[in-house]
Parts: sequence; structure tokens; C-alpha cells
Amino acid sequence: MNDSSMRMTYLIIGMIAMTFVARCFFIFLGNRIKISEWALETIRYAPLAALIAILAPEIFLPVSASSIAEFNLRFPNIWGGIAALIAFYFTRKMIPTLVIGMAVYTAARFWFA
Repeated sequence: MNDSSMRMTYLIIGMIAMTFVARCFFIFLGNRIKISEWALETIRYAPLAALIAILAPEIFLPVSASSIAEFNLRFPNIWGGIAALIAFYFTRKMIPTLVIGMAVYTAARFWFA
């Protein structure tokens, strides 16, 4: 193995170890540690923040964009995302959200192409 592949191996092993420790932290410590209500309230928003961090660039920027300066209302992602948000707000159901978002995205692709 060369130096680069060894570094990659160590990196993967380190990520496995850190993921294991992070996921098993509360199981190992059990009731010996108390978490404040403030921390528990903050943790509740972590999945939403992660979802937004993943989806926002996908919706508002083209595939090859390197900055927000390349934002353009002619991207079908924007219209599909907005339609999906509106559909979810009114229906609170996943299937209509997906169908409406994808239908608007597809229509916008043909409209702006």
C-alpha cells in the first residue's frame, strides 16, 4: 500500500470510531449524566438543520454553481422546491408533496428549456 491509501484507511477507521462513540455515548453513560432542558430542546432541531443544509444548495443552485451569484429563477429546482413546500404546508402528506413537487419541476424543465 502506498502512503495515500494508508491515509485513506486511517481516515475511514477514524470516522468509524468517532461515529461509534457519538452514537453510543448515551448508552455507555446511561443515567450517570444529566442533559439540560436547553440542550435537549436544541438537539430536537438538529435533523431539520441537517436537512436544510443538504437541500438548500440543491434547490437554489445549479449543478455546476460555485457561488450564490449564479442564482437564477429559470432553474426548475427552485420551482419544484417551492411547489413541494406549498403542497406540504397544505396537505401535511408526503405523497402529494412528492407528486406536486416533481410535476412542477418537470413542467419547469420543459418550460425553461
